[in-house]
Amino acid sequence: MKKALFIGTKFGNAYLQYKSLKFFFDDVDIIEPVGSFYKNKFFLKFFYHISSKIFNYLIYSHVLSKVKKKYDLIYVKSGEFLSKELVLKLKEKTNKIVYFCNDNPFVVRDNKRWDLFHPASKLYDLLVFQDKSRINEAKKRGLKNYFLVLPPYNNNIHKINKTKKKSIDVVFVGTWSKQKGNFIYKLIKLGLNIKIYGSNWEKDKNFYFINRYITSGHLNYKNYSRIIKISKIAIALYSDDNKDSITARSLEIPAIGTFLISKKTSSMVNIYKENKEVVFFNSPSECFKKCKFYLKNDKNREAIAKNAQKKVLNNLNASNYDLIKKVLKNI
Repeated sequence: MKKALFIGTKFGNAYLQYKSLKFFFDDVDIIEPVGSFYKNKFFLKFFYHISSKIFNYLIYSHVLSKVKKKYDLIYVKSGEFLSKELVLKLKEKTNKIVYFCNDNPFVVRDNKRWDLFHPASKLYDLLVFQDKSRINEAKKRGLKNYFLVLPPYNNNIHKINKTKKKSIDVVFVGTWSKQKGNFIYKLIKLGLNIKIYGSNWEKDKNFYFINRYITSGHLNYKNYSRIIKISKIAIALYSDDNKDSITARSLEIPAIGTFLISKKTSSMVNIYKENKEVVFFNSPSECFKKCKFYLKNDKNREAIAKNAQKKVLNNLNASNYDLIKKVLKNI
């Protein structure tokens, strides 16, 4: 009987990876390293920006109190919460321990967030990253136990919402940052009819102007899928602070079947054929012009969206199921 332990949250894409592990293991346990505190903004702000180490003993005790048996694999999704001492203890309970890191642990954007991870990084049998910028940084730090994958998407995301009516012209879904705020503000000033969904947009310096375009805050997975599905065009932006060149939305949006217009990055160009599967831009004005063009050209827009959907669902092997399969093959 093959057994696995998943250490991560019980929501979002993390939970989907936990569910995918069940295709490969007879028994899969789950531990949330910080429990319900993960949804507490004050806890995360303190952990990320003031001190992560102050919670070390509490997390260490909590996780080990839940580990009652030995496992064939321990799959970590919340590695920022696991200290070197804790990972060493976990290694006594498993044949292999893997960390899938969808974020960037090598930048200073979140300040203290990765203080526990770095001393523990060499202890993992495999570190899985979804952006090649992480691989370059891993090499610089002397890490050898890394593996690059595409950002995984929900295996059934294209089945969640069956509606075919496109009632939103252009949508952007994402957490606010100064860079994204400036970009969206310029699109609105140019005259783009856009709806914004995401957290922290009230922080934007132009909030008084863009507020009427903000429809809601954070979306859960089903609502996110529904909003993307009913949009004619979805915009993808990437964080320079985080050195992102691709995110999960880069695959989720085409998988759902919606036309994707994306900032042009090396990762995106390597995956999609320009103007055949995805349309790229380098500036707000170029994004605006292309959005206006494709809003007027339904057949062209729909054909491009369909091509991208076929690419993601049939050729990229990038679902959460595929992710687990690749991890097990490379460990």
